[in-house]
Amino acid sequence: MATLPDPRAGRSSTSRHQAARIDRGYFKRPNPLQRARRWLVAGGLTLAAAWCAWGAIDVPAHHSPGPVAAVHATWEQDCEACHVPLSPIKPNTWLTTNETRREADAKCEKCHAAPGHHPLQIAAEVGSCASCHADHRGRDHDLTRVGDRTCVACHENITAHRVSVVGLEPARKTAPITRFDDVHHPAFAGLAADPGRLKFSHGRHMRPGLTFGATDGKEGGRNTTWTYAMLPEHERSRYLPAGADPDAPMQLACNACHEFGIDLPAGDLRAVTGMLAGAKPGAYALPVEFDRHCASCHTLPLDAVPSAASTEAPPAATVPHGLDAVALRRFIESVAVQRALAAAAPSDDRERPLPTSHVPAVGALREDVGRSAGDFAAATRSFVRGTCQKCHDVEEVELPAAASLLAGAAAQAEAGWFRTVATAVPDVWLRKARFDHQPHRLYDCRECHAAAFPGPLDEAVATLAAGGSPLDNPQVMIAGRESCTACHAPSRWDSVKQARVGGARFDCVECHGYHGSHHGSAPTSPLTAAR
Repeated sequence: MATLPDPRAGRSSTSRHQAARIDRGYFKRPNPLQRARRWLVAGGLTLAAAWCAWGAIDVPAHHSPGPVAAVHATWEQDCEACHVPLSPIKPNTWLTTNETRREADAKCEKCHAAPGHHPLQIAAEVGSCASCHADHRGRDHDLTRVGDRTCVACHENITAHRVSVVGLEPARKTAPITRFDDVHHPAFAGLAADPGRLKFSHGRHMRPGLTFGATDGKEGGRNTTWTYAMLPEHERSRYLPAGADPDAPMQLACNACHEFGIDLPAGDLRAVTGMLAGAKPGAYALPVEFDRHCASCHTLPLDAVPSAASTEAPPAATVPHGLDAVALRRFIESVAVQRALAAAAPSDDRERPLPTSHVPAVGALREDVGRSAGDFAAATRSFVRGTCQKCHDVEEVELPAAASLLAGAAAQAEAGWFRTVATAVPDVWLRKARFDHQPHRLYDCRECHAAAFPGPLDEAVATLAAGGSPLDNPQVMIAGRESCTACHAPSRWDSVKQARVGGARFDCVECHGYHGSHHGSAPTSPLTAAR
């Protein structure tokens, strides 16, 4: 048998001597690893028993992390209405698959069918419903209050998160957006230019007396200061303040033309677009209408100096507003024929003017009557065109001879007619965001619309006043981003104003929607909005 050196004894030792030193009962004594395993098993069994006991006592809290939002309270006891069994509803977990995500999203879309965010978005980057709208956070939780991080994830570098379309020119580089302030958010694109084609001067209409300024007040002149007494009596009470002198210069206010639906009396209906009808009540002003807001001061006379015949039996004093080219031509020519007939008829017949629908064609009239009607129509057409051009852009238009009551007269058949160009005044200016006037009604209008109020009258404007209107229609009367960030910002102390400023919400969803929900659906369908 081989011998091995024994370091302790300093002499050789056999393998039998070494085996004798091993404790053959070591496996009967617990070691630290075995003790830890036993404790873990005991702790696991204890926790499992406690979990089962908790579930038996408080079932709702046992299976749910918290109450669902009030809008989902009906389905609080029906988990499978929103959840796929044994699958997490949140994305990006090790148990989540494309199939479980599609099933979970389909449950949401049964009630919440919504369009996509943008046609150029990358489909693989679009999160699931639950990735943005987390429930079980209490009855008062707003599921639409999505955190800014979900928006900034793409909009801080939107070019990298947009599909490239082959064949199209590259779009202009979009500025990064990381938060709402004057530095990290671009200016409002919808306020860059006024797309409207209406000639109008806010400055003149907001001056006392609706004047141009220093050169007004001429007796008998066209710049005479307007007073309340000059208004039609049935319209005067609408503009005249209580206790004011009717002979005082008239002072218009913003609400003289810009009305809100919630301020209208019951039963007062207005035709509005679907975008306005889909917005919150009172969020936006109703469209300005000529007959309701302008006609009190701006009548549309048919001719500058009425003839003797029209004074005795006037068939019409003013031109209806809003006629298209064909309707305007027929209206003017029908009045021309009636006046020519009235002038040629015996004096006792002039008290009975013909109805417009029974005006005969010029071929059935005497030659002198037809010539007189044609001359009047030509002169009236030029006068009405000049009246329209004060507020509208006009363009030439060719009308068929069949559209004329005086088609037999060569001068009338060859005469060019016109039509007014659509004003295109936006009913909602911020098309990519939403705004609500209601919580802002306590502020003075000029804090956001300072450009609509008259400023100091300089010499240039005073010179223009005598010969023309200093129109301000190309200028947008809505203040931009800087008027919002004064309040919609973190609360802070302003050492200049010696007051605390800011404090209003300024997160992305305060003004923006994701699923096309800026103003509601059907932005172009005409609807009638009631109070």
